[in-house]
Amino acid sequence: MQINGNKEAQIILRTLAYYDIFDYPLTEEDIFSYCDQSHPANEQFKDVLLNLVEKGVVYKMGEFYGLRNIQQHVTDRIDGNKRAENWYAKARWFSRLIASFPFVRGIALSGSLSKGVIGDNPDIDYFIITHPNRLWLTRTLLVLFKKVFLLNSYKYFCINYFVDTNHLEIEEKNLFTATEVITLIPTYGTEVTGNFFEQNRWIHQFYPNFRMNGQHSVYNPGSQPLKRTFEFFLGSKIGDWLDNKFMNITIKHWYKKFSHQFPEEDFNLVFKSSKTISKHHPRNFQKKVLEAFKSRVHDLDRKHNIQLEETFTL
Repeated sequence: MQINGNKEAQIILRTLAYYDIFDYPLTEEDIFSYCDQSHPANEQFKDVLLNLVEKGVVYKMGEFYGLRNIQQHVTDRIDGNKRAENWYAKARWFSRLIASFPFVRGIALSGSLSKGVIGDNPDIDYFIITHPNRLWLTRTLLVLFKKVFLLNSYKYFCINYFVDTNHLEIEEKNLFTATEVITLIPTYGTEVTGNFFEQNRWIHQFYPNFRMNGQHSVYNPGSQPLKRTFEFFLGSKIGDWLDNKFMNITIKHWYKKFSHQFPEEDFNLVFKSSKTISKHHPRNFQKKVLEAFKSRVHDLDRKHNIQLEETFTL
């Protein structure tokens, strides 16, 4: 089998290359689900995968596949998947807590837990959707709660990405952001999170075969009278003033603390801040992952004399 010109082989290798960044071996079903082009799950696809194994291009252990010796990574994945199952209950409990705060309209689990795996030093990441013009007020209330009652622990309460209900579409459209969006697990606000996915249908250009995870229940409480009372009092001009004040204070703090660590373009991406969005990603993981992916694609090109980069979609 020639890899050059073989569409199935290139699809498989690109998919394995991306998840190799995370030391995360994939099953045959994963490869089909995560690949970047529509393709039927037929025997030809399976034959090409096995052929790549026979040629030593792809490694196989049990039901898992990877681009290198994956023995330890398979063990880590299985253990991580088991740990994740035990963390969903904690994540749902904290999601309900977050949902009780004023102006929170939607919540989804993000980060590693949304991919079904938890490492040795885990935390739970939340993607939060707020009422318009109250994003920074909501964020500040949640941060103060974390600092006072959780002693600033990020373990169960990592709140680093906010958008509002009028600005749901993610501006950066690439493989990394598509992966993060499509694996989100909604935990609160069925209608709002549904609108979010509807506004981000572009993700299916990167994941045409992926089926959203519908196994996790979404919390949709009743009237929440205490929350409504706070929203009534903070829905006035004082709420407008507080939202603007907290936004300005936070942005100035981030700029003073982090601006010297990044080029301006990178800083504006990892701390993207406006009235409608708040990102706090000081590790600049998006850039690191996309650069690592390009590097792996290049290494495959060079090592096996193939031309994956010609079909590189980013």
